[in-house]
Amino acid sequence: MPSTIVIFNPFANRGDSQHQIDLGLQSLATSGLDFEVRLTEYPGHGIELALTAVRDGATTIIAAGGDGTVHEVANGILKAAEGMEGVAPTTLGVLPVGSGNDFAWGLGIDQGLDDAIARIRLGHTRIIDVAQVETDVSEPRYCVNMLGGGFDARVNVEAHKIKRLRGFAIYIVAVLKTLAIYYRHPPTTIRYDDQEKTFSMLMGLVANGLRVGGGFLATPNALYDDGLLDLCLVEKTTRWDMLRMIPQFMKGQHLDHPKVTMARSHKVHFSCQQGFPAQLDGEMVGLSVKDMQIEIIPQRLRVIV
Repeated sequence: MPSTIVIFNPFANRGDSQHQIDLGLQSLATSGLDFEVRLTEYPGHGIELALTAVRDGATTIIAAGGDGTVHEVANGILKAAEGMEGVAPTTLGVLPVGSGNDFAWGLGIDQGLDDAIARIRLGHTRIIDVAQVETDVSEPRYCVNMLGGGFDARVNVEAHKIKRLRGFAIYIVAVLKTLAIYYRHPPTTIRYDDQEKTFSMLMGLVANGLRVGGGFLATPNALYDDGLLDLCLVEKTTRWDMLRMIPQFMKGQHLDHPKVTMARSHKVHFSCQQGFPAQLDGEMVGLSVKDMQIEIIPQRLRVIV
């Protein structure tokens, strides 16, 4: 088996990436890189494929898709490394052909597919942190970019219903739709390191990266390798104020908003009796999560940049 495996999600960006990735794979092949392609067929399949590839001896696994594909491949790599100390031995590469590509963007892989392929050829790497996440409704998972509870997770649900749009337009429409149909702010207690805050939570984001939803700079000061989680907590406010906050979030200019709390922490614990929708790297965890614990694992994953 080749030492490099490409795990491709043919449904990325609503299936609009097939031609683009075909050209990319041809370019990889002519570069002399010895690789094998495996296609995902259902949610969670990327985790299984990556886990199997690692156990079969792969040293590099390339996620060809969007943030959901990256999430699954990274989880397969990290699950295979459980019980090992230090950096996971398998390297993650990214060919960003999804609708959001927030993880790749945060790492500077944002100049198109040709640029991403050139980076894979060069093989320069960076070691990043990951977040380990446990909830009351799912098995433990890892998060490489950003997770959230409340409004943003509901946006994610609506975005998956939109079939005719592509790219960032999906998320803009989903945000506007969510504004109209979702106005929940359940009482939530969040503990982060030595702090505790009880508030009516409209949205709670915990980030390793900078951007979410294909273009919203929710945590613009986050770093992938600082050993800390960045928090963006939004309290109950009016729909009109939420609408006005959209361009602020797109530019990362919401940090001083009176309804927004920004913080950093090593560990975070959400507790909410009513429950809230939650997502990890754009993948839904559940619609009524009552308990969620997140902890940063520093210097755990090697990524081609």
